[in-house]
Amino acid sequence: MEGVGVSEVHRYPLRPEGFEEPLFPTPESRRAVAEHLLGAPWLRRASEVERPDRGGRAVHVSEEPVEVEHRRGCVFVVLPPRNRRRCRGERRVVEALARWREVGGWWSEEEARDRVVLRLLLSDGAVVDLAREDGAWSLVGTVD
Repeated sequence: MEGVGVSEVHRYPLRPEGFEEPLFPTPESRRAVAEHLLGAPWLRRASEVERPDRGGRAVHVSEEPVEVEHRRGCVFVVLPPRNRRRCRGERRVVEALARWREVGGWWSEEEARDRVVLRLLLSDGAVVDLAREDGAWSLVGTVD
């Protein structure tokens, strides 16, 4: 499945044809706007992460720092321990499944975000989303 480009998102109509402000004066108008947005290709694709043995997967969002290390020709993701007793350790990156850029909050210096996100298959079978922003890596999602 191909990713959606930023230009495609910007070209998508903001509201259904014939709708003006306010968008939600009645339950029927709320339904019409929701159906319009569900037609957006990037919203459909976000909920259709395919898996051969099931109909789909869920992406759990988190934001925790991780380290990425290059050793002996391999790349490892070092996950921090969740508590003092349990070490989460490191996992070898088996394959990069997807790569995209996220840009958000551009209207505010405090909220601005510009990062590269990689969806990776790890040696334990986990599929994770890692983001690189301002020189640091973060685990930003886990696909199950």
